[in-house]
Amino acid sequence: MRIFMIGATGVLGRVLVPRLQQAHHEIRTLVRSAEQARTLQAAGIEATVGEILRAETQQQLPELLMGCEAVIHIATAIPAKVSAPGAWDTNTQLRTEGTKHLLAAALQAGATRYIQQSITMAYPDGGDGWIDEDQPIDTDLDRADRCAPVLEMERLVRAVPPTRLQWSILRGGWFVGRGTGQEGLLESLRAGEVEIPGNGQNFLSPIHVADMAEAIARALEHAPGGSIYQIVDQPLRYGDYLIELANRLHLPQPSYNEGLPQNPSYRCSNQRAREQLGWQPQHSIWPGEPSW
Repeated sequence: MRIFMIGATGVLGRVLVPRLQQAHHEIRTLVRSAEQARTLQAAGIEATVGEILRAETQQQLPELLMGCEAVIHIATAIPAKVSAPGAWDTNTQLRTEGTKHLLAAALQAGATRYIQQSITMAYPDGGDGWIDEDQPIDTDLDRADRCAPVLEMERLVRAVPPTRLQWSILRGGWFVGRGTGQEGLLESLRAGEVEIPGNGQNFLSPIHVADMAEAIARALEHAPGGSIYQIVDQPLRYGDYLIELANRLHLPQPSYNEGLPQNPSYRCSNQRAREQLGWQPQHSIWPGEPSW
């Protein structure tokens, strides 16, 4: 099928694009620079230069999407310094304004499938309990900067009747693999700069970026309209993850720091994706393994 995608040059897009090409899909995408466009065009992808957050590009979207059966939104803007003032503003706008305009263009252009990347890290703290797709997004005001844009993004998608546009939302876990935040964590471990916050008992639900790409490809072809999936590997406690990571790579052992606040616990299940998409993780979350 012919697919329009935003986010093709990101860490997920760089894996997803060749996966879709292997399945003989035609890809059309929007990129921010002429250099990115030339690189993708050399790989057989139809690339247009523009920015989805600019009014002139938004006006062009219906024409750009014309003839595409499916639309995929995997665009993000994860900041290098996550705690800097305004660091998440562009990412927030991509999730809200970007989603709103892309959905409108998809409907106007007559697309039939829509895939939206989301995250599992916007749930409330689940403790030791298992979390499935029926768990609502966190509405705690203290976490509004992280969770409110996700809530609005998913609300926009879910407001579209699946009879008009067969949408699917894929809530990915914490990305691991080459080019992901895991590499930055490894650098910090090597420098002895990592401490385990609190007691380290909070759960982490990781996912290798290639397994996330595979789930999107399967959802594109097999997911029913109005479906939501958690795309995660086996959850593990954050303290155990850091210690095992250090042990496997012979790096300095991180120490516990009870004074540091720990992240919420996300023990997420992938049962629905396994059962409905025939999907399961194939790549290791551990650097150094052949399938990492």
